Amino acid sequence: MLALHEPQSDVVRTDSGLSEGTEVGSLYDPMLSKVIAYGPDRPTALRRLRAALAETVTLGVQTNAGFLRRLLAHPAVVAGDLDTGLVEREVDGLVAQAVPPEVYAAAALLRHAALGPQASGTSDSSGSFGTSGSPGTSGASGSSGASAWVDPFSVPDGWRLGGERAWTAHHMRPAGQDPVTVRVRATADGGVELLLDDGLPPLRGTLPVAVAARGGAASRFAFRLDGVTHTFAALPDGTWLGRDGDSWHLRDHDPVAASLTGAAHSGVDSLTAPMPGTVTVVKVAVGDEVAAGQSLLVVEAMKMEHVISAPHAGTVSELDVTPGTTVAMDQVLAVITPAEEETA
Repeated sequence: MLALHEPQSDVVRTDSGLSEGTEVGSLYDPMLSKVIAYGPDRPTALRRLRAALAETVTLGVQTNAGFLRRLLAHPAVVAGDLDTGLVEREVDGLVAQAVPPEVYAAAALLRHAALGPQASGTSDSSGSFGTSGSPGTSGASGSSGASAWVDPFSVPDGWRLGGERAWTAHHMRPAGQDPVTVRVRATADGGVELLLDDGLPPLRGTLPVAVAARGGAASRFAFRLDGVTHTFAALPDGTWLGRDGDSWHLRDHDPVAASLTGAAHSGVDSLTAPMPGTVTVVKVAVGDEVAAGQSLLVVEAMKMEHVISAPHAGTVSELDVTPGTTVAMDQVLAVITPAEEETA
């Protein structure tokens, strides 16, 4: 557990065995904590419980806090009209699928801030990166004197002679998905611009940035995107972010190293471990043709069996595990080459 915040108040109690630095293994029951809310009536208790789940931060271990918050907001739960098929019927709206664009933007801004010295905007109160109009001034702080001088070539503001500012590319990959590139550059008015690509809607705009400590290992990170303020709990390096009970792990991705090692396809074509555990069943071999949704492997973790299925029809082109292999979260287990690529 890299960063943890659990709500406690007169009307909310969290029973938990967690603390920052706790190692969450795969050999025990999956329950990590309980969040309990009190109120004079059921609607009040539900509102307080949803708010408590939204405050919960668990960076380093992905939990179901966001799912539970969405479930408690479902009209059927609010009305008390429940049945055992509710989650299965509404799973698409309850389980977060795609990573929101603002999560990629936040991760890129944190990575960008880490490139330069403190004065370049990593956590200044004005909320802007160093964005001087030329390399002769730091543009990062209102203070003066020799101690305030910053080497302009250490500030990641994209300045270059005789042309528009350059983009800095930040490559990252969320668990089980294709790598994404977010480009960042400073603007003359003291903000930054972001360009998200690789299949994401292109978003560009001036984004004031602010980073403030929230206690523990995480920071409270806020920025504006197209006029909307987004706030996250985040690790300083941008690899883990959390909001409203959800958390995202965005690993750094080196496209050159990936192409040299053959791991460039480590996205939707690959099957990854959903959490640390042990592979108990392997049903395929390299060269086997599989159908979309076909069960290929089983990973046992926290006394539960996780069935790993083919994301699409194709051929098993890589198989990296055998029964008994211990795997880490997001470790690549196998790669499925899509059928259309084989015939192209």
